[in-house]
Order: sequence, then structure tokens, then C-alpha cells
Amino acid sequence: MSEISHGGARPVLAIVDPIHPEGVAILRAAGEVVELFAPGTDAERGWARADGLVIRTSPLPAARIAACPRLKVIGKHGVGVDNIDIAAATRHGIAVFNTPGANALAVAECAVALMLAVVKRLRACHDLVAGGRFAERGPLRVGDLSGKTLGLVGGGRIAGEVARICRHGFGMTVLVYDPYSGEARAAAMGAEKVHGLDALLARADIVSIHTPLTAETRGLIGRGRLAHMKPGAVLVNTARGGIVDEAALADALAAGKLGGAGLDVFEDEPPARGNPLLALPNVVLSPHMAGITEDSARRMAVGAAQGVVDALAGRKPEAILNPEAWDGRRR
Repeated sequence: MSEISHGGARPVLAIVDPIHPEGVAILRAAGEVVELFAPGTDAERGWARADGLVIRTSPLPAARIAACPRLKVIGKHGVGVDNIDIAAATRHGIAVFNTPGANALAVAECAVALMLAVVKRLRACHDLVAGGRFAERGPLRVGDLSGKTLGLVGGGRIAGEVARICRHGFGMTVLVYDPYSGEARAAAMGAEKVHGLDALLARADIVSIHTPLTAETRGLIGRGRLAHMKPGAVLVNTARGGIVDEAALADALAAGKLGGAGLDVFEDEPPARGNPLLALPNVVLSPHMAGITEDSARRMAVGAAQGVVDALAGRKPEAILNPEAWDGRRR
């Protein structure tokens, strides 16, 4: 890989959060790497000198972006960009891109795993065996995915993988609600497009959330929407915590309105110790790592690193999120 020339100097490529070594190697081959998270690093100097940036989940607010006078491109390791002030980046002529598809299958597998864990009551089963109560399994009511109806909120890559697994693996009927995609996308997923979220919630045995966190989707699944779900239905969220009203969800679960929930994401991460969801027996929790497998971590790191290198060499990122910033970008 050839180095990028910036007036004869190697570009400074900053890494905000730890990434897979293959991604680091790509950056080192192209410029001077500064690991902002590493002990002993002069992080403020690193921010000020950075030409390109790779970031995972750390917040990147407008004030921080404004304090990066040389920054030209931000590569998001992953899909969700609610931690980045994209509007601020755009104002400063900084391109922002993500790595869609790199972790889609990993997240989809976790979503299906959470469905199975909740429906099969695996947490309760484990506790019976580990607690020496094997013979008490009789009253435990366990369900199936096969033949059930899955409702997908959002119709992107991850939702498409979930639909494929559930259709072919369990013979599930798949519904999708996504106001930003059409009938063709639903057909490609093998799903029925539903034109109202409440209609989807009323029909689905399992509801799985696959939409980004935006001003529009924050609190999307609140008390009213939970009341529209079928009695005994299961809610799975591997997207972002703020999409679901956790207090309302805890109430619905405690009251027996819903059969269970599988959650990889939370409004506050980590969730507070007093969060009622932590104590409910019909909830299975995961520490926001659905998309973090060895393979997906490598793909995201490589995609983000190579995208930063390419952008600094003048090649527009395929997954650019603010294309309006590209033509007027910093040089």
C-alpha cells in the first residue's frame, strides 16, 4: 500500500477506541498512527493533529469536532452513528462514513439467539440445573419459533439477515415495517410489508428492532405501542436502547402482558444497577456486543481503516453519510 502524501508529510491517523490489529496495520502502512485511548498518549495533541479518524462508540460531539482543525474524514467502525455529530462534521467539511454490512450477520445471529433464549426459557432452564432443581422442570412453559410470526421494525441489512434465518430455519412468517423502503425491499426479504407499526405489533409473536436511533425513533416503542403487542409476545432489541422505553417495557413484562424480552442495548450503558429489567426472570440481557465477533470486528476495522485511507487519497467512501460535505471537504 502506498503512503498518502500531504505536502510531503505522512497523514496523522487517529484511533479513538481499540480496533482489530488488521485495521491498525492498514493505517500504519499509510501514515502516522495515534491511539488516543492508549495510556501515556497526549490525546489532546493527537486530536488536534488528526487528518483522519477511526471511531467505535466514544462520543464525538460538535465541540470536539471543532477542536480538530486538520480533520478531513471520520470512519465509523460499525453502523450506528448516534455518537457522532454529523451535522457539525458537515459544517466543517469533514466526510463521515460507516461500515454497513460488516457486522450485519453477527447482529442478526445474536437477535435470533435472543429470540431462542427467551422463547426456550434458557435462563430459567440453566438456573434449574445449576441450582439442583432438575426435577422441577415440569411447570416450566417453553415455546417455539417454528411457525410463528416475526415482526421486523426496520428493513435494512441486519433485518434482511434475520428474515432469512427465521424464514429458512424456522419457517416463520415475516412482516416488516419500514416507512423508508418499498414493496421491492420487502419482497427481497421474503417479507410482507406492513404499512403501520401498530398493525405489525398486533400481529407479531416476536418483534425485533432494527432501526437506527434518531430523533424520530427515540422512544418509538413506548407504553402505547407495547399495549398494541399480542399478549405473550416477545420483544428483541439489538439496535439502540433509546428506541424502547425501558420503564414501560419492565412494567409490561412484570404484569405478564409480554412473554419476555431479549436486549443487547440499553438507554444508559451500562444499565443502572436499579434498572428493573435486570431483576425480571423473563428477560435475557447482553452487554451491547451483538455485532462484536472476531470476524465482524476484523471486517469493521478493515473497512473503517481502508475507508479513511481511501478518502484521504481522494476516493469518496461508498457509505458516506454526508455526501454534501465531500465536494467542499477540507484538503
